Amino acid sequence: MTPDEATRIARPWALASLPVSGGDVGLYEFELGYVAWAKVPPSDPDRPPAVIGAPLAVIDKQSGELTTWPSLSPRGVAELYELEMSARRRFPDDVRHVLTAAGWRSDRNVAAWVSTWLSGLDGRLPIFPVARRLLDEFGGLTFRQLKRPGVATGGFDVEFWPSEGRVMVDLFVEFAGDLGQAVFPLAWYEDGPSDLVAAADGRIFLLHEAGEFLVGATPDEALTRLVRGEPFTPVDDSGEVVEA
Repeated sequence: MTPDEATRIARPWALASLPVSGGDVGLYEFELGYVAWAKVPPSDPDRPPAVIGAPLAVIDKQSGELTTWPSLSPRGVAELYELEMSARRRFPDDVRHVLTAAGWRSDRNVAAWVSTWLSGLDGRLPIFPVARRLLDEFGGLTFRQLKRPGVATGGFDVEFWPSEGRVMVDLFVEFAGDLGQAVFPLAWYEDGPSDLVAAADGRIFLLHEAGEFLVGATPDEALTRLVRGEPFTPVDDSGEVVEA
């Protein structure tokens, strides 16, 4: 996609959104595309400007798709677009919708809040990199799982720590001993209620009164299955999948 091609795509949008522009556009190029804005003729210095807070557009370099964005600087719009594309590559649309509605975005970071919460925890639960990264990004988010018609699972509330509630230290220490590696609590799960924990190797487990379950072999797989309300995989005390 060349600047001239992007300009041709942007002109009808500019004319429709701001007829006073006559379809004249400005462009800002970045790695994934072009930010476009409708150029407005200079206003009379003795009168208020004709346009305030006009939207901008992004033309994707690969697909040529034009999307509209808030009235920010071209660089700011480019940064938002890059974050959005990163999120789309990471999670399916339905999962991303639930997470973003809960307040998540690709650059979310609540590390300071997590550090304050960690300072009050029992010293028998040392945190490790996988768990810390997850809490820094998703800490404090709450959402209700999706519920598919005819499927028994799903539809429960999930609350990521830090949040109000109990931290079952003895339970986590016991499971870590059985698993043979450190675990750390991530979230409270309404069904049970029960607890989601991260293992040092990146697996995510659910500790439920009915047993232990593998939610996902990686954090992103676990988040996808968790949001979608998919059935979790039963495991034994050592974290090995129980064959049906």
